[in-house]
Amino acid sequence: MKVLITTDVFKPQINGVVTSVLNLYDELKKMGVDVKILTLSNTLNSRREGDVYYAGSFPLKVYPDIRASLHLNRDILRELIDWRPDIIHTQCEFSTLIFAKVVAKKTKCPIIHTYHTMYEHYVRYIIKYDRVGKKLVSVGMKQLLKKCNCIVAPTRKVKVALKKYNLTNKVAVIPTGIDLSLFNREVEEGEIEKIKEKYGIAKDNFIILSLGRVAAEKNIDELIDFFGESFEDKNKFTLLIVGDGPYKSELEKKVKNLGCINIVFTGMISPENIYKIYRMSDVYVSSSKSETQGLTYIEAMANSLPLVCRKDDCLEEMLKNGVNGYYFNNREEFTKGINKIFKNRDLKEKMSKNSKSISVRFSKEYFASSIFSLYKEIIMNYRYIPITKRGYYKLRSTFKNLYRF
Repeated sequence: MKVLITTDVFKPQINGVVTSVLNLYDELKKMGVDVKILTLSNTLNSRREGDVYYAGSFPLKVYPDIRASLHLNRDILRELIDWRPDIIHTQCEFSTLIFAKVVAKKTKCPIIHTYHTMYEHYVRYIIKYDRVGKKLVSVGMKQLLKKCNCIVAPTRKVKVALKKYNLTNKVAVIPTGIDLSLFNREVEEGEIEKIKEKYGIAKDNFIILSLGRVAAEKNIDELIDFFGESFEDKNKFTLLIVGDGPYKSELEKKVKNLGCINIVFTGMISPENIYKIYRMSDVYVSSSKSETQGLTYIEAMANSLPLVCRKDDCLEEMLKNGVNGYYFNNREEFTKGINKIFKNRDLKEKMSKNSKSISVRFSKEYFASSIFSLYKEIIMNYRYIPITKRGYYKLRSTFKNLYRF
């Protein structure tokens, strides 16, 4: 089988889409699949590096690290068409999706698409009126994705959102998996103490971890507010905010104004060292409602951390209330959840084991196997209809429905 994966974002960026693409590529190659990736270059120049094709692109100022391309290099396009993929798996809704449609039309192959991003939480960067923005997202996604033969939703939350957009495509719910083996390593003796010393964290403090992209839609403001208003003895707790992003400087100013000395920003941590941060922490927290799935939740569970997270539908298969953590809807519930885990060592150990057990369901191996099965199903049932005939089939379908009526 030949599979072309297309994505607007790729290495060296670190985010959920890139992680998903890399894991899928690695596992499909192990299964003997011939895989190529089409992505955007970080310059205007196009190039090829092994299985990865880079289309020249330019930056968009609407959001950091976002790039676009209006033209696919003729040699790259010809090479991909001559290669003749059996199926194309798109990961982003813009430039590379357009290129994928061109290749699919020329090679008469199907397209499936993974919907990674809840755009209604990001459209505020362009349009300040939420209702208008959400309507544009709905109309735009319906138009962009209507020719995809199947859409992969990482969670049921995403499937429900897609139905609200009035999309009629087949939707398959397949959770994205991660490389669990990355978190089975042992931390060298003394490493944790060195990290705590580096960031000025007291040796015996209970560490509340927030990890991921530091952006407004992640709602980290709320965690800072709740932390500042909670706990009788704040000196026993540290809120550790790991990651970088466009909102980091704003949050640092906020913390400085609040005078909270036990809120620590680390900035970006290299992927090879991130497991040490998880191991050092006692509980993972999140206030985000913009996630389609949230791979950091799985990473936290793989490192045996209980979760205390704002109630969100994307967590229904990961966070079992009272089993491996707690949901919260307000400050009181947040404080109560943290305190229960802080004060009861046996409960913390039990929840830690449960988190580790639940994380096994989200391995990259199981993820790739599920996607591969979907590829086979779509290819087997695919029938190419030339554009000139599509109007005829649509008209025939309309008459059939009228006849039944």
